[in-house]
Amino acid sequence: MKKVLPIIIVILLIIGVSGGIAWNILASRYKPTEDFMDYASEMGLGDNEYVITLNHELVQEDRAVRIDGHVYLSMDLVTDSLNTRFYWDENEQLFLFTTPTELILISPDTQTYTVRTWNGSSDGDEGYMIVRTYDDRQYVAAEYVISHTRIEYAEYTDPNRVVIETKWSDEQVVRADEDAAIRYKGGIKSEVLRNASADEQLILIEAFDDWSNVATEDGYIGWVENKYLSDPQTVTMEATDFDEPEYTSIHKDYKINMGWHQVMSETANSTLSNVLTSTSGINTLSPTWFSFADTDGTVKSIATQDYVDTCHAQGIEVWALFSNEFPADDGEKYFNTAKTDEVLGYTSKRTLVISQMIDYVTGYHIDGINIDFEAISQEGADDYIQFIRELSIACRANDIVLSIDNYVPKYTYYYNRREQGIVADYVVIMGYDETTAGSDTPGPVASLGFVKEGIEDTLAVVDKSKIINGIPFYSRVWASNEAGEVVSSESMACGMTEALGYLTNHGVTPQFMDDVGLNYGSYTSDINGYFYEIWLQDAAAVTEEMKLIQEYDLAGVAEWKIGFESGKEIWDIIESYLK
Repeated sequence: MKKVLPIIIVILLIIGVSGGIAWNILASRYKPTEDFMDYASEMGLGDNEYVITLNHELVQEDRAVRIDGHVYLSMDLVTDSLNTRFYWDENEQLFLFTTPTELILISPDTQTYTVRTWNGSSDGDEGYMIVRTYDDRQYVAAEYVISHTRIEYAEYTDPNRVVIETKWSDEQVVRADEDAAIRYKGGIKSEVLRNASADEQLILIEAFDDWSNVATEDGYIGWVENKYLSDPQTVTMEATDFDEPEYTSIHKDYKINMGWHQVMSETANSTLSNVLTSTSGINTLSPTWFSFADTDGTVKSIATQDYVDTCHAQGIEVWALFSNEFPADDGEKYFNTAKTDEVLGYTSKRTLVISQMIDYVTGYHIDGINIDFEAISQEGADDYIQFIRELSIACRANDIVLSIDNYVPKYTYYYNRREQGIVADYVVIMGYDETTAGSDTPGPVASLGFVKEGIEDTLAVVDKSKIINGIPFYSRVWASNEAGEVVSSESMACGMTEALGYLTNHGVTPQFMDDVGLNYGSYTSDINGYFYEIWLQDAAAVTEEMKLIQEYDLAGVAEWKIGFESGKEIWDIIESYLK
């Protein structure tokens, strides 16, 4: 027994040691790490760089930088995400900021800048450089952004962080125990960003079974075990105080009834007398007078004083149309996307365009400008809205009505209608061309559902008091061959009388289609065997469209184009719904 006892003791010691080792291994495996992350190193921060958190999201691959004691934010972040009224002219290397009455022009790496109003210009100086070049990129001083933007902004050090909020809405929040570690990733072995303080409020980004992704007030995005968190509650975040600039607008105390009058030459203005005798109830005319002469920003005019004077004598305002059409080699003029981008992408060219337009309008005593820029590219949309902002300054200073034409939002979703509705006096929906001339499938110019959708989508961002709905006086005659293919050479646009004539001449009585809100007729030609279809824009169509304008209490109606209507009955219908 005495010989066995030492052996037993040794065995027990071995078991004890092994158990201890096993216990330590298990404890180590399941024990939460208390190691703190070297956040600056993990984020790859340079000595003067800051991580950015925007609206509870980490901004990837972008950093703020400190230069000469000021923190600067990248140009892309500023213009794309913080304040769209900040604009960078890449072509002329100018940073612009537009207010209701001023255009501020800032060159990089200079302390002074120019403040331009319609009546002159002056120099400004914030005491620091607003725009700096760093690592071949442009950056904007955060303090300048803050002074002109509704924004919450905070800077933190050790490690360097910038926290920005631009959106205020209902948020899900949780409260943390003081023992809660906020970790870089979900899991107890993930390094700690920092420990939560007692009852600290955290924004809940997403909750899972055991862990929740949260955002802290000081700019960390991390993970906390759910056992350390309270149940989520909904909290309404309050926007920071900010004095929004006041954009004054011209608002007529009557419903607008604007007819677009297509004139192709100066001598064609003489057709005004026919317009005035064939219409009734119109209080605004928009003659197609202005277009581009070249890509340098020269504006071509075919306006005449007699036209304006005659309209004014009849109590009719003139909102002259300015299109982005350019002369072509065949002697005609066409909408041109690339050439429009070439003009609007340069501050100096926009300035030239605006000065000419204002000279024309004030010189002829024209009441307003109707901007009809079509086929704007998505890449050129920022240049376009900047042009509108700058033009609005000049119009506001000279008491000129500014109206802007847009195809329905579903076709031009990237147009900044919200901004148009702020800086312009009226936003015009071109509620037509649902099926365009180049379509492979026949269809209506403006079905009732299409018109309604365009109105409702615009109302989502523009006040009804500024919305004018444009209606078509034209129909498309569609011809298809035996294979069902559209024959483009036979399909055409025509006025109300001509369109109905195609049907009546073939013994067809159009039938009203409830699903589109239009009269429809079709026939097969005995001559060429083509199948013809017409969705009529007629008195019935105008009635339904005017009902919508009245129902939504819009600012008025516009008609494309005068001369395509079938007679006085059309004008009587329009007038009856504007009372």
